[in-house]
Amino acid sequence: MFRSFLFYYLKFLAAFMMLFVSTLSFSQITPFEAKGKNYSASYEECMAYYYDLQQQYPAIEIVEIGPTDAAYPMHVVLLSSDRRQDVSKWHVKNKAIILINNGIHSGEPDGIDASMLLVRDVAERMQQGNTSVENVALAVIPVYNIGGCLNRSPFNRVDQDGPEEFGSRGNGQNLDLNRDFIKCDSREARTFAKLFHWIKPDVFVDNHVSDGADYQHVITMATTQHNKLGGPMGDYLEKIFEPSLFAVMEQYQYPMLPYVNAWGKDASEGWFQFFDSPRFSSGYAALHNVFAFVPETHMLKPYAQRVDATLKFMQVLIEYCQQHRQEIHVIRDSMLNVQQQQTVFPLQWTFNPKISKKSIIADISTRK
Repeated sequence: MFRSFLFYYLKFLAAFMMLFVSTLSFSQITPFEAKGKNYSASYEECMAYYYDLQQQYPAIEIVEIGPTDAAYPMHVVLLSSDRRQDVSKWHVKNKAIILINNGIHSGEPDGIDASMLLVRDVAERMQQGNTSVENVALAVIPVYNIGGCLNRSPFNRVDQDGPEEFGSRGNGQNLDLNRDFIKCDSREARTFAKLFHWIKPDVFVDNHVSDGADYQHVITMATTQHNKLGGPMGDYLEKIFEPSLFAVMEQYQYPMLPYVNAWGKDASEGWFQFFDSPRFSSGYAALHNVFAFVPETHMLKPYAQRVDATLKFMQVLIEYCQQHRQEIHVIRDSMLNVQQQQTVFPLQWTFNPKISKKSIIADISTRK
């Protein structure tokens, strides 16, 4: 009788422990959360976390794309409401495809930790049958500059307010990877080109942190230049897409400002808009008729606040794409039709002095 009791007791205990373990797994937390929100995941912690998520959520798939200069492969995390991730079917199903890049400058790790939170939360919503993200597919690069991420120190950007330690700007060859997209001197850039043409995104996000200008805002935005993008995409970006994101971010208590690139000038004198040539990620995306956004959080703000602002922006972007995916696809298709009729294409750009100082400052003030 005792043996029978012990047998059923052990079965009950095993079942309880399985429930407990599954609950712990279900409550997966990031190193950022576990270590006080002033900590950024190391490369090893980041990848281990994503592989754990893949075990927990069938909708997550991790794919090895190609080599990097760090001798580690670059990966991409795929996520959509489909049970199995087939990028070609994303296009057939007319999903809005968002490609998110993190850690191209590994001393700017906000996007690394924010994306870990984002993927977990979106995967959970999908697993619960939430249809608010069914029209969106995500492709997330956990860490682009792996060599820089491995070179961790608290002193790589000494004036930055957190995290406790983080990577460096240069990659395994000490190249600035956000100057290499069109040149492809690095293995990272060549692997990215392979990834970009496989995913064929509608929208591209490259998460960054600013280099030191001081201002009130937690997050600024370097968007693809609408006048350089031109055509129906440029008009849509300037008049509808970008203003909508700015408005919702303000509702989330993170009002945004165009990326501050003042170079020592008095802001009241205005400043040049950041020129995103194809050496930069956003300029490379523009060559392929892809809307690009480069969030630049303020390096002098607390790390937890910067990560939260980055996460909020990505959530706002996903919500917008969920609601406006058909609109985005129509605009991109019309852009291609316009280009097929073009006979002249601009190759060089200069500052336009006809835009008055007053109009520049007025534009900035309307965005608060």
